[in-house]
Amino acid sequence: MTDLFVWKMELVYDKIVCIISGLELRSLSYMKNHNLGLSKKSFSMPYNGGEIWFEHLDGINDEAQLKQKFEQDLIQIIKPSTSSFIAINLDETIINQEMLECILEKLYSSDKLLRKVVFVGLNTRMKRYIKQQKNMNISMNCIDDFEQAKKWLIP
Repeated sequence: MTDLFVWKMELVYDKIVCIISGLELRSLSYMKNHNLGLSKKSFSMPYNGGEIWFEHLDGINDEAQLKQKFEQDLIQIIKPSTSSFIAINLDETIINQEMLECILEKLYSSDKLLRKVVFVGLNTRMKRYIKQQKNMNISMNCIDDFEQAKKWLIP
């Protein structure tokens, strides 16, 4: 029992109180200060006879760096050879409506026809915002499980 601990921290950005217990958890404040998601590469992967682009924006809590990484990856996303099925991982990223609007605007304004986009790791408020978006060109969903997200993208 001495190995277990309970750690409580308040996240000022969304006024959320997180209670974290266990040994193998990463410190949210460490991730916030070090933006560990910047080192993750986004990639395309075959799945169920198709291909999915996995956009890794998880663990990035600096808005400028989040925008910069997404804009750099967008160059690859809009290439004709890249899949039109996109999974955007925002797990452990503190994201607000303004940042989500920025991501959506860039997806909507791209010349590439995107068929399906799934967001993984959004909080309830941001999921509600995504569900309110009406774009006839892109089918969007919010799913917390990557396996379910892949099945939704390519059944």
